[in-house]
Amino acid sequence: MDKNILSDVVRRAKKDGADNVDILAAENSTVSVSTRLAQLENVVQSEEVCVKIRVSVGKRSAIIITDNFEELKEESFAEKAVFAAKNAPEETTEFRPDSSELCKKIRNSDICDARVVSSADLIDAALECESIALQIKGITNSEGAKSEHFRSKITLMKNADFSVEYEKTINMLSLVTLAEKDGFLERDYDFSETVYRSDLKSPRQIANEAAERTLRRLGAKKIRSCKVPVIFDRRVSGQLLGSFASAINGSSIANGVSFLKDKLSQKIFGDTITVTDKSSTLRGLRSRPFDSDGLECSDVAVVRGGVLESFLLNTKYANKLQMKSTGNASGFDDIAPHNFCIENGDESFGDLLKSVKSGLYVVEVLGNGVNLVTGNYSQGAVGFWIENGEITYPVNEITVAGNFIDMFSRCRVADDLEMTSGIDAPSLLIDEVIVGGV
Repeated sequence: MDKNILSDVVRRAKKDGADNVDILAAENSTVSVSTRLAQLENVVQSEEVCVKIRVSVGKRSAIIITDNFEELKEESFAEKAVFAAKNAPEETTEFRPDSSELCKKIRNSDICDARVVSSADLIDAALECESIALQIKGITNSEGAKSEHFRSKITLMKNADFSVEYEKTINMLSLVTLAEKDGFLERDYDFSETVYRSDLKSPRQIANEAAERTLRRLGAKKIRSCKVPVIFDRRVSGQLLGSFASAINGSSIANGVSFLKDKLSQKIFGDTITVTDKSSTLRGLRSRPFDSDGLECSDVAVVRGGVLESFLLNTKYANKLQMKSTGNASGFDDIAPHNFCIENGDESFGDLLKSVKSGLYVVEVLGNGVNLVTGNYSQGAVGFWIENGEITYPVNEITVAGNFIDMFSRCRVADDLEMTSGIDAPSLLIDEVIVGGV
């Protein structure tokens, strides 16, 4: 990104009457390959630029977004941004941090892989992954494999006296397989997503895991409605944690639309549960040195000893709530977690399983089933019936339901955490969940 052009936008906007100018620019490049039935299906290469400019005049501000870098050079661009700001409603809360709070140094979290990844590398990985899976007995079809390499350069400029940047890479390999029994088709998947390509699971590992997950779902049965203990597989518990992250988002809290708005400093989980937002994790999928407000990102203890200790905040909503930003500003307007996780418990998955006399092991949920205002929860699910501490047979066409506050307070945590998506949790056991069946 040519910083001289960005600096010129700042200069022109200030000339036209802007008090402050913030620029957040992203240069992204993506190579994506997909295969189907072990044949190359698609190769997509893209380069894009996204520039967000926030101009403030007094207590008024406006955000202008462009994907045309040449547009930034036009004299009229800064004029339009300043005009929009002058005609915006007044802000009731300060949204820019004090200059003394801005990031002083760029922390190295090792989030950029210098390796050059070619489309040939991606094609080879996807073809190998799918070919291996299709040779596994019982796998009858595939929805395809996908291999991607993403590289981004982020630049943040605030007025003309503050400018920082960093680069980041993401690599991904995924596969969806299918199997059929008695006319019923089942599907499942596996994936790997990492900063460094060398850290990805191998094509064989992904093929074997996707196939195993698919085959064990064959012969699924229906069950009657009941209230039983439910173990949520870590792939599912990570999704539940994502809903929790939304509930502690400063925007939801400040606007009164979260069931956790009045729960700060209160116990919402069991005594042993810790939830952490980690911005500094080496090679972390969501690690970054600074947020879009220009604040240095830091690790945040969200829940400790079961007590909700912090919301996730940017400068704007921290000021609304008379709190301090947690360094989670994203894209000027939004708030986003970093490497967000429930820390490992002191029981193995096997320990949780053995403690269930009759219950359910959920491996997939369908749709978005959380009402963030009330905490009520209901989702379609797929899983396995547990009897006397052992997984017995697959079940489908069920729903799982409850209320998050009640579920949080009654959960036990396994020790099988894997940071695979950036919002992750170990397997969780809730001792009583409503299961809807036939």
